[in-house]
Amino acid sequence: MHVITGGSYNGKSAWVKTHYQLDKQRSFRWISAYRGNKCPQVMDVNDDILILSGVELWVQQLLKTSDFAAIREVGTNMIEEWLKWEQQSLIRHLVVIGSDISKGIVPLEREMREYRDAAGWFFQDLVVNCSRFDLLWYGIARRMK
Repeated sequence: MHVITGGSYNGKSAWVKTHYQLDKQRSFRWISAYRGNKCPQVMDVNDDILILSGVELWVQQLLKTSDFAAIREVGTNMIEEWLKWEQQSLIRHLVVIGSDISKGIVPLEREMREYRDAAGWFFQDLVVNCSRFDLLWYGIARRMK
């Protein structure tokens, strides 16, 4: 699993398209929370590359249906399912993109603080489980893992 994060509108998607040469790649699927796609719970994708973008929005949606105390376990289970999909074939590759929402002023509203905390936990768990992690700012990637 390859995890990419950085600020909103900092070129993460464009970098992924270039890095993975998606214009030449015939077998990829891009599932985006930003386009309203639902978070994949069951991995029924047969493509070689699966790109999941906007994962922080899926965390926000999970908070609407899951108890905050249980949200980390829900996220961990989701990551495990994603990894199982990737490990089913040597040519499969999972790319996870999300915007970093942890910078700046801590929100006053409890719901927004919980969202920020849950997204932070989710990204921590993603990075622990990934084989590569890139931080992208203004279109420039810095490999962190």
